[in-house]
Amino acid sequence: MAPLSFTPSGRGTLGLEWELFVTDAATGGLAPRASDLLDAVGAVPDGPIVGEYLTTMVELVSGVHATVEDAVGELAGHLRRLSEAAHARGLAVLAAGTHPFATASDAPVKRSEQYDVVAERNAWWGRQMLICGVHVHVGVPDRDWALPLTHFLAERAPILLALSASSPFFAGEDTGFASQRTMLFQQLPTNGLPPAVHDWPAFERYAADLQRAGMVRRATEIRWDVRPAPRFGTVEVRVADATPTLDELACVGAWAQCLTEWFYRQLDAGARTEPLAPWFVRENKWRAARYGLDAAVIPAGPGAPVALRDEIGRWLGDLAPVAAELGCTDALAVTTRLLASGTSAERQRARAASGADLATLTRALVAETAASLRTHFPAALRTGDPAGALDASR
Repeated sequence: MAPLSFTPSGRGTLGLEWELFVTDAATGGLAPRASDLLDAVGAVPDGPIVGEYLTTMVELVSGVHATVEDAVGELAGHLRRLSEAAHARGLAVLAAGTHPFATASDAPVKRSEQYDVVAERNAWWGRQMLICGVHVHVGVPDRDWALPLTHFLAERAPILLALSASSPFFAGEDTGFASQRTMLFQQLPTNGLPPAVHDWPAFERYAADLQRAGMVRRATEIRWDVRPAPRFGTVEVRVADATPTLDELACVGAWAQCLTEWFYRQLDAGARTEPLAPWFVRENKWRAARYGLDAAVIPAGPGAPVALRDEIGRWLGDLAPVAAELGCTDALAVTTRLLASGTSAERQRARAASGADLATLTRALVAETAASLRTHFPAALRTGDPAGALDASR
């Protein structure tokens, strides 16, 4: 593998990617009709609305933005176009880490050279990837910062994971995990937490070793939870479940942007953050996936485990000045609402406890996304209000 070219990008910039399921509006079941929607919105390769691994999925991709508000605003516009096309075809979009009751037979893999390799190599596990996530790209102005930032953000991944957790149900049952998506995604061989690769030359050697071993053909097939993205000059945070609402999407983006800038300021000051032992990084991720906001996480140093809610509160205080400067105070403040009122995983379980079946849970998820679209998209630009039509399906 040739040396990996890294094109530096602007400090403080970010881009968002939001994966969505395509469902039948009447039944809530998965509908393998992503190609119909892509044709309807005039999708093009590398455009803002693209297909994904499954024929029941689409992805919305923002451009490069200075603020979370602008990035989410762009995705709201794409979501509006997609929702209108879906409504006209008896479909709806669902944003969550997993579909509550679908099974592998409901979601054929999209045929392509790349996806055929993934499906063949990963066999049964590859067929279980009925999962959607949020990916946040954060700008990296210096290549030498990419790997240190990767590991710093990986250690804080439990925060983003717990706040975004939206996949407690899978294949029709409560898995006991707040994020079943996390447990599924890490089964594939190049997925999961980043290994002990701490500078750019080591990353190039790692990528070359994997290529030589036949594990990947290109560096983009290294799918860590947090990874360098050399083509874009970013670090990509991939640990979050797909969020049902635009508010929660903005919250994930704000955490990634603020933590990144906080880390850069430590570098500017010549300070170091104390690293956490790799086995504790793995344990903290597992605890966040299992227990969500109720997890207790292991800190660096000799201290005993602390409540993740308390850790989040501490970071909110540290990040408040950064958020103010980056213009994402409101987005970061969604955290406080989630701590008080519950994440998507908690909301889904509360509905189930009150007697709702999984079809009702699924319609509620669809309705949450539709309602958040009305909130975020300028009222003067709404024509036809597909979100209102989707709400009527409840």
